[in-house]
Amino acid sequence: MPAEIIVTATRREESILDVPISLEAYGQDELDLKGARGIEDIARITPGVTIEQGLGGAQYIAIRGLFSTVGATMTGVYIDDTPVQVRSLVLAANFYPAIFDLDRVEVLRGPQGTLFGAGAMGGAVRYILPKPSLTEYSGSARAELAFTEGGDPSYEGGVAVGGPIIQDKLGFRVSGYHRRDGGYVDRIQYVANRGTAKKNSNSKETTVLNGALTFAPFDDLTLTPSVFYQKITHDDTDLFWQFVEDNPVVARPQLPRFVNGEGIAGTGSDESALYTLKSQLDFGGASLISNTAFIDRKTRLDEDATNAYQEVLGSVAALFGLPPVYFDTPFGGLERSTIGRSWTQHSFSQELRLQSNDDAARLNYVLGLFYQNARQTSIGRNLFPQFGAWTTAIFGAPIFGVPGADNVVSADDNFTRDRQYAAFGELDYKLTDKLTASAGVRVSRMKFDFTQLRSGPFNGGTFFTEGKSAETPVTPKFALEYKPSDAWLLYASAAKGFRQGGGNNLANAVTCAPDLAALGISQIPSQYRSDSVWSYEVGAKGRAGRALSVAASLFDIEWTDIQQPRTLPTCSHVFIDNLGSARSRGFDAQITVSPAPGLSFDAGIGYMDTKFRETINTEPGGVPGTIVRKGDRFAAPWIISLAADYRAPISGGLDGYGHIQYDYRAGYNVAPGNVEYNPVTSNPEDQHYASARVGVRSGPVDVSVFVNNIFNSVDPLTKLQWTIGSDRILETTYRPRTVGATASYRF
Repeated sequence: MPAEIIVTATRREESILDVPISLEAYGQDELDLKGARGIEDIARITPGVTIEQGLGGAQYIAIRGLFSTVGATMTGVYIDDTPVQVRSLVLAANFYPAIFDLDRVEVLRGPQGTLFGAGAMGGAVRYILPKPSLTEYSGSARAELAFTEGGDPSYEGGVAVGGPIIQDKLGFRVSGYHRRDGGYVDRIQYVANRGTAKKNSNSKETTVLNGALTFAPFDDLTLTPSVFYQKITHDDTDLFWQFVEDNPVVARPQLPRFVNGEGIAGTGSDESALYTLKSQLDFGGASLISNTAFIDRKTRLDEDATNAYQEVLGSVAALFGLPPVYFDTPFGGLERSTIGRSWTQHSFSQELRLQSNDDAARLNYVLGLFYQNARQTSIGRNLFPQFGAWTTAIFGAPIFGVPGADNVVSADDNFTRDRQYAAFGELDYKLTDKLTASAGVRVSRMKFDFTQLRSGPFNGGTFFTEGKSAETPVTPKFALEYKPSDAWLLYASAAKGFRQGGGNNLANAVTCAPDLAALGISQIPSQYRSDSVWSYEVGAKGRAGRALSVAASLFDIEWTDIQQPRTLPTCSHVFIDNLGSARSRGFDAQITVSPAPGLSFDAGIGYMDTKFRETINTEPGGVPGTIVRKGDRFAAPWIISLAADYRAPISGGLDGYGHIQYDYRAGYNVAPGNVEYNPVTSNPEDQHYASARVGVRSGPVDVSVFVNNIFNSVDPLTKLQWTIGSDRILETTYRPRTVGATASYRF
């Protein structure tokens, strides 16, 4: 935890040690030292933060254990003052900026509902970009080349520069960055004569362009228009195959690690553009700040589903007492089947804040208004050639009673719109020179509407659904902070966070009738409500001379009306319901010890005791199964990050440095007994990762060599079962051991 870093977690510039919030902040220099290039690296080095990997490359961030793959996001993601998070619509997930030319990244733990609103129920991740300077030039360049064991090389290059065009009146900042991550997962022809084999198929490319101007027509007024553009393309999935051991039905050949047997590449792209205009008018002891933003984002995903569909029909055949059909013994030369999805995000937001900027005043405040109109679309097409002929040959007629049209076995078109209007404020009042009381509240009016068109035999026919909902959540916050000295801060807080509700797609009233009857309903609810948390936290931050700095907190988070997916077992329809409650209790601590000049040790430690507080049954009376049970854990208990740094002059103006880091995530067990339990995927394993970097600096020049994943850890980060009953498990892990060199220049 850098002791002097300045953050804006409270919307005012303050030292990180003076902010009564549990947070981490990383400047660009520290991120470069740690080799951070994406959100996965931020999560790996930050206690209390994890990344959950889903199908199609979707990533879901969790802070203090609060995590969900359905509904609106639980963690706010901001670029400067603009929220860019999304609703989890099918495979939609947040986009995260690449780590280049950043002023800092802030990770705020715990609900931030007062200042950051809906979507920040678990916390917020803020990417703060450098601002154009009106007085001096600055810039940087970075290049890197790395080699991964068993994989292709990776490389990157980026340049950033900014400064005054007209001294004190007009300034600019521009940057460009490109990175290619070489592949390391081999795609093979697991089934003979299907698809093409390719070594190291899962390469990825990232391109970022950023430009901003600052215009100061008067001394107290600045206008800053900016454009941030990012495009990511991947040539194939990072998921590789494993098989359930000792399969009682059929023996599978043992595959080497990092092999994907789909045969057809799973390609995708994610292109985002963020346009903003920030205006700031300073007067007296306050500032009026306006942030206007528009997001235009498009993603595309194509995956091979041939093997998965064959498994599904093989399982259906087995239900009818027919010989199972496995994907390694294709029936009738099945052609390629695909899952294709396109997704868009168009979001306009406007925030207006009036905030004090006199730290010496007894009363400080932030008052604001916020508006957002966010539209999302998701278009999905699942193609299954020969579907009718294949099922007719096995069963004598098309299954589900619905033939496939144009090879489309399912189509899902989703259109949503989230609108919110909010007024918020937070006041800090100094009761004494050492004691400050804070209170804040946000009142929001949330409106949501959606339409969905579903068709095809896998959906049981054609259905059109539309609906809307509205809520007026209120999220207060209360805090006390006490400064016994200039070097230490003690605080306690209570805060509420919430996540907006949404609408459900209707189930087939015929095929789902038995499941609906068991629940005592004739149709699933057209909408689900918001869920919320109350968080209680006490903490301490400070320094003991130059040798020690500490930031630690204890927390208790109570989560109610949880938005959870509920599966109708007979017709396999999934909808969202508000089910039960949970809690997350624990602590996090960041400790830096500097026993000698140039030498420092850092320890980031987080512990979470996360448990469901109620047993939720699929049907009244607990028949036929249980969704979650009281006491079930839902997040890793221990997250630890340890680092050591040493800096010393060498000779001739050269300074040498070394950095070594070890990161650990504890596994945990969930006992059998609920319908979601899977002995392969339900018990996450321990995760270990180590890296090191050594280098030299001379003025603005920095050259270093590094090793990532020193011990070549293959601890599973993700385990997914593609279809229910399948013995094929999809995994991800760390990139294999990678050795490389980085050169940078800053002025």
